[in-house]
Order: sequence, then structure tokens, then C-alpha cells
Amino acid sequence: MTKTVLGALLLLCSLDAAAQTPRDSIAFATAEWHTTDLGDGAQCRYAQIDLFGSRQSISVATYPGRKFTTEIIHLDRRADATSNLGKAAGADIAANGSYFNVKTFEPVTFVLLDKKIVGRTTPEETFRTNGVIAFKDRKGRRMEIFRCDTTDYPDVARRYRSALAAGPVLIEKGKTVEYTSGSSFYARRHPRTLIGKRADGTVVMAVIDGRFKGQGEGTTIAETAYIARQLGLVEALNLDGGGSSTLWTAREGVLNHPYDNRRFDHEGERGVPNCIVVRR
Repeated sequence: MTKTVLGALLLLCSLDAAAQTPRDSIAFATAEWHTTDLGDGAQCRYAQIDLFGSRQSISVATYPGRKFTTEIIHLDRRADATSNLGKAAGADIAANGSYFNVKTFEPVTFVLLDKKIVGRTTPEETFRTNGVIAFKDRKGRRMEIFRCDTTDYPDVARRYRSALAAGPVLIEKGKTVEYTSGSSFYARRHPRTLIGKRADGTVVMAVIDGRFKGQGEGTTIAETAYIARQLGLVEALNLDGGGSSTLWTAREGVLNHPYDNRRFDHEGERGVPNCIVVRR
């Protein structure tokens, strides 16, 4: 019995140690991406890549932050598909936003729109909501991503025009942020959405599909941060995931495979109360 337990522990340790290896970096770097030019320096791409001993389905949209308007869209006590919100806003790109109450559609994280606070982070969300996307200008061409807790929100409301809290922070000042939490949110593989910036100001939105065995298995928070680094991000924030994870472009439609219909297609979007839209 002792040998069996020891062997199982060694196996688990070896799997954990092998979760992020040079082989994964090579697989990511040599992946066959299906890429679409969206114009004016923006593009989207999709690939299935074998990473962390699993099949990962990754959708990415990139654009030069100073040439496009980035805006937080928020609905009052209602929800709609990210694609519909993007279309209604005349957007080129849209990704789902932050955490919310799935029954009332009220945000459970801090939301600032045009200097007005329309959402506050609840005590239950502080275990993962430790960062914010913020904009000082009306057109949202100078996006900032930084670590932020509930005590910082009054200062954010004073200094910025709009902001959306989410988390956890994945990349901070070019370094991966490590977490020791053993909660299923951190340690298990789920669909994930992230947003971040490269050193040159390029903004990157990405969705990692999840819960589709052998097609898109999802990532832990540590694996999500690893993918963010592979995408060249120096700042990155995790957004709402699970059934909410959606990345859409006006040219290609829904890029990823939203989980809410439990089918590996592009039809399973969940209604969300807020999202991030990008337009020329």
C-alpha cells in the first residue's frame, strides 16, 4: 500500500512538473495558426495546440492600442451575447467582461463607466478579483492593467474615466504572478478569457476553450499565465471564464467554442452583462 501511494504521489508530482516545459514553448511557437487580417494592424487567429499534456483550443485577437477605441459596455440588470453587444456597438472585436451574478445579471466586481460607479466587488469575489483594466481618456486608447484591491477603488474612480475589475492578475511588469491557492478556480482546467498588453502597446485578447475532452480541455490559472507569456504579454488580466468565455470579430464571427451549449461549435454563447469592445 505504501509503495502504491508513493508511486501515485510521484506520478502527480511528475505531471505537475511537466505541466509547463520547453516542449510546450516549442509547440506554441511552431503551431499552425489560422490567421485573418482585420485591417489597420489588427488580426485574429486560431489554433489547436498540444500543451501541458492536453489539447488546447486557443483564439486570439490583437490590435494596436493607440489606433483603436477600446470601450467597456455594460447593461443594467440584463444580459446579452458578447457577439450581439459587439454588433450593437459597431465593434470590430469583442470579448466577454468580468464576473456577475448569473441570476440577476448584476456585476459582482467594480465597474466604472464615465466616472460613475455601476458595480462593486463583493466580499465573495476578492479571492480572485485583484486587478483592473482602466482608461483615462474617453476613446480608451491608453489602456492600463494593474493590480488593484477594494481599498484602491476610490482612487481609481478619481483618476480614471472608466474601469473594470477582474482577476487574477496573470502577468505584472513582465513577470508571471504565481498563486498558491488550491481552490478549483485556480487549480482545475476551465475555459478562460484574458486581456493584456505587449511592450509595444499591442493589445491582446484571448480565449482558451475548456471542458471539451480531446478538443479544448481548458487551463489552470498557472497555465493561462503561461499562455499569456507565450503571447508576449508584459501585463495581463484574467477575465470571466467558463460559459461566459467568448471572443468575437465582425469579420469572422465567434472565434472560439463557447461552452454553454456543451457542443464544440460556435453557437453556445452565454448572455453577459458587460464586455470589452474594440473599434476603429
